[in-house]
Amino acid sequence: MADKFDVRASQSGPLDSAVISAGPMLVMAPVGECARFSLRIAHKNLSKAEAAFGRDIPAKIGEMSSAGEKTALCLGPDEWLLLARAGEGEEIAARFSKMYAQTNHSLVDVGHRTLAIDISGPAAALVLNAGCPLDLEAMGTGRCTRSVLDKAEIILMKLAKEHYRVEIARSFAEYVWRFLSHAGREFDISK
Repeated sequence: MADKFDVRASQSGPLDSAVISAGPMLVMAPVGECARFSLRIAHKNLSKAEAAFGRDIPAKIGEMSSAGEKTALCLGPDEWLLLARAGEGEEIAARFSKMYAQTNHSLVDVGHRTLAIDISGPAAALVLNAGCPLDLEAMGTGRCTRSVLDKAEIILMKLAKEHYRVEIARSFAEYVWRFLSHAGREFDISK
């Protein structure tokens, strides 16, 4: 039998070692690898999904729940993005797999297609708003949404007043990084 081949372990990421800092005004950095799952399940079965994931999963679109290294984002009427420590992916998938006999759902590992950029500082909202049409000042802390950043589809999380995380398709990572870098030029970003 052939050895298991993990593509993620054999390739470097498009943003490896990329970090931008504009002093206290702005810091941008790629988020390390993590387990990412797209979950589709009926609301009536959400408690079973919470048991399999190992933490609360929010029921309302735009809500996000986070504790420790696990985060759950409600993105649609029956759609969630689940994030966890990279080493927990197989265990989470196995627990959800055991649910198939009793509960219809879909759990898809999307870790290979998605990565994230962390953006923080007083200029973070200004830099994001250069390409994102949302009123980020009005967006509550602990909220999430789908949106666009210039031409790229994103999932935006507001972690704190001046702290955001952008989940993007890996194929758009360099494009989004360059866009944010250019948008931050007035804060003396270089790289």
